[in-house]
Amino acid sequence: MSTLHPVRLLYENEQEAHYAQLFLDHVLCVMSGYSTRPAWRSLMVQAVHEEVAVRHVAIAVSAVLYEKSATPVSAISSPLWKHGDENRRFSLTRYGKGLSALRKMMCCKDHRSVEVTLICGALCIWFELIAGEPLIALNHLDQCLKIISGSGGKLDPSISYTFSKLDLQAATYIGRRPPAIVATDMKPIPYIFDFFDEAEQCLLEEYNRIYSFKRTVAARYRYLGPDWIPMELLAYVQLLRDRLEHWESTYKFSYACQKAEGTPQLAQRVTLLFINYHTALITVSTCLYPEETIYDRFLSSFQQILSLAKVLIEGYFAQRHQNWPGFSLDMGVIQPLYMTATKCRNSDVRQHAIDLLSSAPVIEGVWDGRTTALVSRRAKELEEEGLERATDGIPEYRRIHSIGLDVNAELHQIEIAFRRRLNGFDGEWNDTIEIHSLP
Repeated sequence: MSTLHPVRLLYENEQEAHYAQLFLDHVLCVMSGYSTRPAWRSLMVQAVHEEVAVRHVAIAVSAVLYEKSATPVSAISSPLWKHGDENRRFSLTRYGKGLSALRKMMCCKDHRSVEVTLICGALCIWFELIAGEPLIALNHLDQCLKIISGSGGKLDPSISYTFSKLDLQAATYIGRRPPAIVATDMKPIPYIFDFFDEAEQCLLEEYNRIYSFKRTVAARYRYLGPDWIPMELLAYVQLLRDRLEHWESTYKFSYACQKAEGTPQLAQRVTLLFINYHTALITVSTCLYPEETIYDRFLSSFQQILSLAKVLIEGYFAQRHQNWPGFSLDMGVIQPLYMTATKCRNSDVRQHAIDLLSSAPVIEGVWDGRTTALVSRRAKELEEEGLERATDGIPEYRRIHSIGLDVNAELHQIEIAFRRRLNGFDGEWNDTIEIHSLP
């Protein structure tokens, strides 16, 4: 997009002006959670000022977020209109206007229109997630990914990076969905990162590649249980591990002092980056094997995830106003903590992960800390029931291999399917299905 030219924005009423300013001053800060890129923030501010479609959806996001808040943000005066149905109608009306303007823009194929469409698409995804409509959000995401696939890679790097993260988030949450954006060529990991963004981008590409392999190839060997794993797949997994370790080495060489000398925002990005590194390492190292006991080899990585996530959560509470509802678009600490709480069988570590999930201050896209804490706590109870953990550990036949979730927001319930092999890793699958009230 071109350089921002300041304009005087005109609004239909005071309510619109209030929510637009709320978006620019407060809402945009929580959009990317712990990993806000300055370039992405600048693009969003520019688009809100210059593009009607983006501005309408931004106003709708602010309004629906305000509805989720029990009290207004302390820095903003209390609005003159009532909280509730009127506010909901206002947000839906502005969202509808934004979608109408977006459809007109999608008819234009010039470079700027494509980028603005994607920026607006990201806001639409966020709106639907906040409103509790993940399937509609997924549809928006798939449409945006199709646009990106047809763009020939000629997009602002911040836009590409944002949608690569959303693509990965969908892959982690939806069991059989591989990422749509995967680099076809496996470029060598550089020996130095010139910019921090380059380190983030490089790790994200590796993580997406790992999840693509996990969903499209490795799942057959992990869940269908053939008697053997081809040597070429074992070699490929080792290659992916080596690339992750090379990435870590390059990062430490390039940015050894960055966390100490950088801003608090950069420190958060560094912390989240290494949470993702350890999560990716565990994922690729275990994806081929049917035995759940393989996760026992990664206790130190689980502990690292735990300590790093604790730093981020405590920092969030220290910096943010707790009355403002936390609904970020990005995936942050909840998915790694959920993996720790369900795959690490050290009772103290997983209990600590459950406690952190319960206290997570932000709903991160599709990942809700309180819901995942409920699921993780029940998984721990099922696996540890009747066992003396200090002497028995958790045997393979007691371990849960996968967990399926089906949230019914209208009934405020969640159906959980725990899948185990009660006769060992080569036995038949056994499903335990339970229904719980949402927290």
